[in-house]
Amino acid sequence: MASPASWRQAFLDDRRPMEPTATEVNASLRPLENVRAVIFDVYGTLVISGSGDVGSADSDGDGRDAIMADAIASVWGDSSPDPMPGIEQLQQQIRSTNAARVSDQCPQPEVDIVDVWRHTMADSGVDVTPEDNDRLLRLAASYEAQANPTWPMPGAQKLLSELNTSGIRMGIVSNAQFFSPSLVEDLLDGSSLDQGGFDLNCCVFSNRFRHAKPGPKLFDVLRNGLARVGIAPHEAVYVGNDMLNDIWAASMAGLKTAWFAGDGRSCRPRQNDPRCRSLRPDVVLTDLLQLLSCLQSI
Repeated sequence: MASPASWRQAFLDDRRPMEPTATEVNASLRPLENVRAVIFDVYGTLVISGSGDVGSADSDGDGRDAIMADAIASVWGDSSPDPMPGIEQLQQQIRSTNAARVSDQCPQPEVDIVDVWRHTMADSGVDVTPEDNDRLLRLAASYEAQANPTWPMPGAQKLLSELNTSGIRMGIVSNAQFFSPSLVEDLLDGSSLDQGGFDLNCCVFSNRFRHAKPGPKLFDVLRNGLARVGIAPHEAVYVGNDMLNDIWAASMAGLKTAWFAGDGRSCRPRQNDPRCRSLRPDVVLTDLLQLLSCLQSI
């Protein structure tokens, strides 16, 4: 894979400030005892996400074809296909790739978005070679930055700093793509995840395993990572914004749960899903920094 320097800075520089939008959810706080690890979702939790999640290619939205054409032209230049592929072709590639992998062992597949772009460009007549991998990385990052703008969630940087100082182990379980870790590293002032206090044993990204939440695979991987450092699932709290993908999935893995309901874009109660109707998180946060008051070990 090409150096992240070829796409990372442009990906971060494309962002513009955003503020959370209001929700009607009230905070519900209580002490969380014996917590030795805090595990985070990324999109809609640590970062504001314009779509509320990773995967801007999964939604139609206004102007997606134009954004896609602009991203392709900015990377491929005069070699861009004519006509340009549209969002429907990208989405169809995602659907067919996932459909081919659905099974009892993989109920919720995840794509590698670079492969999706590679096939989409090839289907549009572009001769994509292994040497084009850097361009595919820049293309995927450029489109995502425009179609799904992000910005640090208020309180996220301070929360991560406080947890790191306290010695509590930190991890991530997130539906993600190759560019997603850079959003967290930005909260760490550009430090790598491990330098910023995250335990790489406990950092699990869906694109690396080709499984997505709420399927059990990512939390199975997390449980194994926690076990390697001597932490039981009930000694970890998972913080996420989606009652199904985050709170239900984490609770099924035996973790304590903190539902973050601080941004209307990403607040996902999932009240119509039978798995969530009677589900109660251990705490409900409307501000990330409220978590600090719940942790007895700080």
